[in-house]
Amino acid sequence: MKNLLFSFAFIATSMQSYAQLNKTEDLEKDLKRKVEAKNEGWTKGGLLNIGLTQGLLENWAAGGERMSLAVNGQFNGFAARVKGNKVLEGTMDLYYGLNYVASNSFKPRKIDDRIDVSARYGVQPKNWTVSKSKLKRSIHLMGLFRFQSQFSKGFDYSKPTWELNPISEFFSPAYFTLALGAEYRPSDNFSVFFSPLAAKMTVVKASYTKIGTAFGVEQGNTSRMELGAYLSARYKTNITSNIMYNSRLDLYSNYLAKNKLMPGGYVRKDNPGNIDILWDNFFAIKLSKFIGAGVGFTMVYDNDQPGQYTRSSGAKDATGALINDKLGPLGWTQLKQVFNLGFSYKL
Repeated sequence: MKNLLFSFAFIATSMQSYAQLNKTEDLEKDLKRKVEAKNEGWTKGGLLNIGLTQGLLENWAAGGERMSLAVNGQFNGFAARVKGNKVLEGTMDLYYGLNYVASNSFKPRKIDDRIDVSARYGVQPKNWTVSKSKLKRSIHLMGLFRFQSQFSKGFDYSKPTWELNPISEFFSPAYFTLALGAEYRPSDNFSVFFSPLAAKMTVVKASYTKIGTAFGVEQGNTSRMELGAYLSARYKTNITSNIMYNSRLDLYSNYLAKNKLMPGGYVRKDNPGNIDILWDNFFAIKLSKFIGAGVGFTMVYDNDQPGQYTRSSGAKDATGALINDKLGPLGWTQLKQVFNLGFSYKL
């Protein structure tokens, strides 16, 4: 009798365990189906703006450039794909502009030049993908790669021999950023990526560091490595049916930053709290199907990139002469404002 009861108890326990196992497998299969069903495919978009300004004066009493022509263009594009618990996104921001005037025999002078390309790949825990919590559904663990440079040579046009002395060019400098972190994206209009571990490499040609530091790369070197924290926030919205606003804020703190002893014996302060800043703002105004206007404002602060114009901090060298340490009229703060009116096309 005892053996019979034990057999019944063993069979009942086994059936219960088997049922629980089947239930767990069913829940896992259901979760897998829900995650795999989330396939939004590719979404693509972009904005192309090309502006043209032309002027002509003949025997004009008030004076001015006899002939002038300015052309500037901007392209902002993106492509993204969400499949299950994975997301892949790429962005490309390109800017270029030239100015031609009669007084310098129409030699082109650059008024804008920038390349900024990034790629992100994120994975979300599967139970977050179908979670009832919007916070969990909006967060991806993510890796980011970013490349920044420019198209052509840059010059300081205030110098009489500017053509012989470029101050920058393609790949000089070039910035490479590789970061691991998480992105919060509650909607298509807003996202914040934060990485506590971001490596940044600056590359320049040897000719730019022959006589001194350039773009943070020490004299005689061609590259510099930084390790720090990186934050990138993006926001876009339609203010009206004809006005679109895009904003981007990038912050980088270098854990390895330290004070530098400069010529003349004074110390230039630098530390992780001296944060690099890039803040982009752009308003796209649609006037007709192919005619539009664009207004852009960019601010850059980087302790390794002094402004183009120079002034002395008051420090003196061994001979008593003032040291021109390239602080610039605004310190290291760089500002750029552009306006264009012309061809506009939204992809």
